Amino acid sequence: MVNRRDVLKSVTTVAVGGTVSAQEPLGPFDRPTARFDKALQSRLPSWAFTQCLKFPLVPRPTAVDSHDSLNDSDRRPFGSLDPIPMGQSFHGIAREWGETPEHWREFGCDPNFPEAETWKDKCEHFGQIDSHSDVTKKIHNWGHFPIKCYKIPIRETEVTLRRDAVYPARMYGYAGMVPGPTFKFRLGQPVVVRYENHLETEVSVHLHGGHSPSHSDGFPSFYVLQGKARDYFYPNILPLKYQPQDPNANEAGYVVDLGESQSTMWYHDHGMDATAYNVSKGLAGFALCFGERELGLIAQKILPGLGPESCNDPEQDCLETDPAKVSELEDPEHPGFYRRDKEPYRNPYDIPIVLQDKVIDLATGQIAYDGTGHNGYLGDTFLLNGVAWPFLDVENRKYRFRFLNGSNARIYRLRLLPEQEYHRARDQGIDAPGADPEDAEVAARRPHRYDETSSPFLRIGKDSWLWAKASQRRSVLLAMANRADLVVDFKRLAPDLKAGETAVFYLVNTMPQADGRGPKLKLDDAGDPRVLPLPFNTIATPDGVPTTTVAELKRPIALMKIVVHGPPIDPSDDACVEDGTELNPHDAIEDHEVEVVREFIFERGKGAWQINGRFYDPTIANATPSLGSAEEWILRNGGGGWWHPIHIHLESHQLISYQKDFGADEIIDPEEPPARTQLTNLVQLVDQIEPIEQRGLHDTQVLGPNTVARIRMRFRTWNGPFVFHCHNLEHEDMRMMFNFEPVHRIGRNSGGWHDNRKPANIAPDARTHGNDVTLQDSTEVQRIGELPWEYPAVPATRLEDAGEELIRPRPEPTH
Repeated sequence: MVNRRDVLKSVTTVAVGGTVSAQEPLGPFDRPTARFDKALQSRLPSWAFTQCLKFPLVPRPTAVDSHDSLNDSDRRPFGSLDPIPMGQSFHGIAREWGETPEHWREFGCDPNFPEAETWKDKCEHFGQIDSHSDVTKKIHNWGHFPIKCYKIPIRETEVTLRRDAVYPARMYGYAGMVPGPTFKFRLGQPVVVRYENHLETEVSVHLHGGHSPSHSDGFPSFYVLQGKARDYFYPNILPLKYQPQDPNANEAGYVVDLGESQSTMWYHDHGMDATAYNVSKGLAGFALCFGERELGLIAQKILPGLGPESCNDPEQDCLETDPAKVSELEDPEHPGFYRRDKEPYRNPYDIPIVLQDKVIDLATGQIAYDGTGHNGYLGDTFLLNGVAWPFLDVENRKYRFRFLNGSNARIYRLRLLPEQEYHRARDQGIDAPGADPEDAEVAARRPHRYDETSSPFLRIGKDSWLWAKASQRRSVLLAMANRADLVVDFKRLAPDLKAGETAVFYLVNTMPQADGRGPKLKLDDAGDPRVLPLPFNTIATPDGVPTTTVAELKRPIALMKIVVHGPPIDPSDDACVEDGTELNPHDAIEDHEVEVVREFIFERGKGAWQINGRFYDPTIANATPSLGSAEEWILRNGGGGWWHPIHIHLESHQLISYQKDFGADEIIDPEEPPARTQLTNLVQLVDQIEPIEQRGLHDTQVLGPNTVARIRMRFRTWNGPFVFHCHNLEHEDMRMMFNFEPVHRIGRNSGGWHDNRKPANIAPDARTHGNDVTLQDSTEVQRIGELPWEYPAVPATRLEDAGEELIRPRPEPTH
C-alpha cells in the first residue's frame, strides 16, 4: 500500500521540468516530455471547438428516509451490497448526527435528550422558513424533508484530456467521473454521503462554501484512509442569528439567517500536503443548493428555468423502488444516476462550468505536474467540465452560467466576445492598456478596448451566494475557488436571427499570467515579480485621484465557443431578471457587533509559505473565536509579488476595507525569502468596488500584491476545528494554512456572554477538539474516532514569538 508521502514523492515522474529517478527500466510515463508553454495559451489546436461541452451526471440517492429508520442497525442505507450501518464506517459520522452539543442550549435545544429524541428537538428549535410555493406553509430549517443518503467511491479512472494525446490520462474521480457528479441539495433536507477511498493515497473531502460540522468539513488531517470510508453529514441548514425582536424568533430569540442561503457550492479534495496534486488529478465537482428564496425566483421565472417544473425533486420524500419507475428515472448506461430529463430541479438553462488548466504530455496523455514547484501550477490546455475547448449550442434566450475557477493557480478575467470581434482581437491584437507599442497604422486598425467590444451580461452572485441585486457587467475576475453566477441574454446579443440562422460568441480569458505568482504585464519575463495590483477593474495612483484600467492580454485566450440558434423567444416565456432586480438581500455586520480584531499576514518564508511567520500545524488552534460572536480579520499580503486568494471555511465573510500601497509594487526583492514589505502609503480602494459586489457575501477573498483587506464574519452553529488558507493550492500544501476553532464559552442563557475570552493574536492554544468530533458508540459497536495526531502537541509559545504585527483586542462591549 502506498501512502500519501510516496505519492508526493512520485509526482515528479511526469513533471514540468522535473527530474526522473535513475531507477530502470523507465516506463512510458516516467519521462518529463511536456512543460507549460506560455506562448501556446492563445494558440489553439485545429480540433478546438469540435467537442460538445459535457455536464456531469446527478447521482440518485441510495436511501431517502427518517432519522430513526436510517439509524436502525439492520438497515442498509448505502445499498444492498454495503452491510455497514449508518455512522459505523471506519471514520464514523459527525457527533451532531446523534447528539446535541451543549452550546445549542442557546437555541432552546436540550442536550440531555436521548438520541432517539434529539432529531425532533432540533427540528423544533432551528427555526422555520416560508415555503416558496405557499406563503401559508413553513419549511423547518433542520430536517424538514427526509434524509438523503449517497454512496460515492473515489477511484482511479481513465479520461482522454486532449484529442491529440496518444493515451488517456489516469485520473482520480469521484464515482470515477472527472469532474465529479453534480450534487443537488435542498435547504432543509439533510444529506449523508459515504465516500469510499479506493485510491492509494489518503483523501479528505471539503464541501466548499458549506455550513457543515467539523467532522464533515474536510479538515486536512481528517482523512478517508485507503480502503476505508467516512460518512459525511451535511445538515443543509442556515445558521441562526440572535434577533429577539423579530416576530419569527423562536422562544430563545433566534431566527434563520435567510441571507446566508447557499446556491453554488463545490467539493474537492483537501488532504494535507496533497490537495494540489489530487485536485489536478480530477477530485472536484459541483454541489448546487436550492433554498426557498432561490426556488421562488426560478418558479416565478425571474431566474432562467422551466418555472415551477425546475423546482421539483422526483425523490424528495421517498426513494423509488418500483422497477418500472426506477427505469424512468435512472440512466440505463449509468446505474445510480438520473436521466438528464428526470434529475432533481431539472433546468436546461442553468449551466455549471468548472474552468481548469493543465499541461498534458501528448506522448503519454498524462498530466505533467511538478511536485517541487511551489509557486503555483499553470497549464496551457484549458478544460471546461473536463473538455478541452468545447462548444455549446444554446437557444436564443436567457441562460444562467455558474462559473467555477477550479484551477490550482490561474486567475481568469472572463469576457464574452462576438465572433467577428474575437477574430479581430485574436489576429490583430487589441489596443489594451499594457500592450506593446506598434506601428501607428497597425494600432489604428485594432479594436481599441475590450469593454467596447465585449458583450454585456448580468452578474447575480459570487461564491456560494446570490447577490442582493443583479448587476450588469462586461467582464468578471475569477480567482482560484471563486464562483461567478451570471445571466446572459442572447436575445439582446442576437436580436435579428431568423429560423435556421446562428450567431457565434466566444468565452475568452484576457488575464495575462505566465507563472504562479499571479497576473503580470510582461509575459516574456517570468522573473519579474511585479504583477497586476488589484483584483478588480480600476487602479488609483498614490494620491487616489486618477484611475486607469487594469492591463489585459493583447490577444484573448479562447475557452469555449457558444452557438446561438434561431430567432429570440417570446419575452413572456423567458426569465425577466434585469439590472437591479432584487435577489437575496442579507444583513451587514455592524461596528458594535465586532468583539475581536485579528491580523494575519500571508508571506513567503523558509522556502515555503507562512501565516504570521508560522507554518501550518494541525495540532494547534491559531484562533479560538467565541461561538455566537462576530470578529473582524485583517488579511495582509506580506509582499514579494504573489497573489493569495484566502478561503475561510465554515462561514461567509463581508468585505469592509481594501487598501493598497502602490509604491511598494516597485520594490523587487530577489532574496529568498523576500523581506516583509513595509506598507506605509496605503490607499483606500473599497469605494472603487461596485457596491453590490462589495456588500455581497464571499468565501474566498483575493489579496493582490501589497494589499490589506478587512473582513467581518460571524461564528455560528459548529465548534471546531476548521481552517483558512491560500487557495493557490501549491501554497496551501506548502503550509500557508491556519486552524481556527469556534469555542463555546458562557452564553446568553447562562447568566453572561463570552466571559474569559482569549485575547486576539496571542500564542496559539492547544487543540480544543480531536476525537470528540466523531460520534462514538460504546454499546454495540465501537466506532473509531479521529486518528492520533502525527506530531506531539506544540509547547506553549511566548507572546513575542507569535508575530510582529499584533492587533490588540477590542475593549469589552458596554451594551
